[in-house]
Amino acid sequence: MTNSRMKMTSLSHLLLLLLVLAYGVVKGETEEIVYPDFPDWFENLENETGPPEWFQRLPGYECSQEARWPGDQTFPFECPIMQASATRPTSVHRLRPADINVIGALGDSLSSANGAGACFLPEVLYMYRGQCFSTGGDGSFETNPTIANILRKFNPDLKGYSLETNWWTSPQAGMNVGIPGAVADDLPRQARALINAMKDDPNIDFENDWKLITLFIGGNDLCGWCRNKEKRSAEMYTYWINEAIKILHDGLPRTYVAVIGILLIPEVDIMDKPLCRFMHNQYCSCALDRSIRNDFWNITRDYQETLQTAIESRMWDDKDDFTASLLPCLHESHMPLLEDGSPDYSYFAPDCFHFSHKAHSGFGAILWNNMMERVGERSEDFLEVENLKCPSDTFPFLYTNVNSDPGFQVELPSGSPAGIRPAINLTLFALAAICLFLNL
Repeated sequence: MTNSRMKMTSLSHLLLLLLVLAYGVVKGETEEIVYPDFPDWFENLENETGPPEWFQRLPGYECSQEARWPGDQTFPFECPIMQASATRPTSVHRLRPADINVIGALGDSLSSANGAGACFLPEVLYMYRGQCFSTGGDGSFETNPTIANILRKFNPDLKGYSLETNWWTSPQAGMNVGIPGAVADDLPRQARALINAMKDDPNIDFENDWKLITLFIGGNDLCGWCRNKEKRSAEMYTYWINEAIKILHDGLPRTYVAVIGILLIPEVDIMDKPLCRFMHNQYCSCALDRSIRNDFWNITRDYQETLQTAIESRMWDDKDDFTASLLPCLHESHMPLLEDGSPDYSYFAPDCFHFSHKAHSGFGAILWNNMMERVGERSEDFLEVENLKCPSDTFPFLYTNVNSDPGFQVELPSGSPAGIRPAINLTLFALAAICLFLNL
C-alpha cells in the first residue's frame, strides 16, 4: 500500500470513529431512545488487549507511548481502617464503609469513563471503566483514587468494581452498566439490567450484601434541551431518575444510592481551541448558542435544584434498608483554570468534553467526601478537595437524610447492643444495694 493510500485509509478510519462517537449523543435527541447499535468490529476493538495495527497508524497515536497521569505521583491514604460492624447492619442509616460488599453504577459516558486514559482523539471511544470515578478498580488508591479503591481499603473483598477498558456487557465491567450516549429516560432499563446482573452473579449474596450504587446522568439531556425543551425539561429529567430509583428501591435490597447532581455544562464554551469547538458543536451545540445562553444556564440550575429537592424530600427513606442521597459536589465546580486564566485541559479527555483520569480521580475523592458530610453541609466544588474525609468513632457511618438529623442516636462504636450497658449498670446497682443491706 502506498503512503498516500495509507494516509487516506487512516483518515477514513478517523472520520468513521468520530461519527460513531457523535452517534451516542445524537441518538439521545431522537424521539425513540435506543441503546447504541455499534458495529461488531467496534465492540471487538474495545475488548482487545491492545490496539489493532490500523488504529496505531492513526495520526497522533504516538502519544500513547508516553507516560500517563499520574506518572510517579502517588496519593497517601490517611484514613484509619475502621472495621465492619460487629454484626451486619439492617439499617442503611448505620452503614459503615467496611459494611459495603458491592459497588455498581448507572449513567452515561462519564460513568463508562470514555476517554479517561486517552491522549489522542480516537482513544475517547475506549471506555476506561477501570479509571471510572465510582467503580474504577485499576491499581489501588495510591495511583487511582476512586470510590471503589477507597472502599477496597476498608473491605478488600469488595465486588462489582470495573477493570481496564471494556464494553458494558464484559465481565471486566463489573456492575457498571453506564452506556455512552445515555439520557435520563434510559435509566429505568439500566436499573433493571443492574438488578438482573447482581442476581446472576454467584459471588453476590443478593439479599444480604450491602450495595453502593452511583447514579450520574444529565449531560446528554442538557445538551438536547434546546431541540426538545419539553422532553428535556428539569421535571422530566427528575421524573426518569426517580423512576430508576423506584426500580432499585423495589428490587434491590440493602442499597445506598448516591445520586450525583449535574455539572455546569454551559462552561464548556470557555475551551476555545479549534478541535474543542468542533467537538462541542458535535456534542453540545446548545452550549455554544449565544442567543440562549441565559436560558441554558437557567435550565442547568433547574436540573440541579429540582433533583436535589426531590431526593432530599425523603421520598426514598420509607424503609430501613434503602436510601437515596444527593451528592452536590459538581453544583459549583467551575471550569478549572491555570494561573494565567486559561482552561486547564489536563482535566479533560482530548475531545474537551469527557473527564480525564485526573478529573475522575478528583471527582471520586470529593464524592467520597460528600458521603462523609452531613446532608445540608456537603461540599459543592470538587476542585477544592485536599484530603479525604474519614469515618470516625463518634460517627462511623455514611451520611443519609435520616442520620443527618441532629437528634439521630449513634450506637456505641464498640458494637455492643444499645440495651446491654444500662442493664449491666442496673445489675451492679442491685448488687451494691444487697451488700449494703447485709452489712447493716
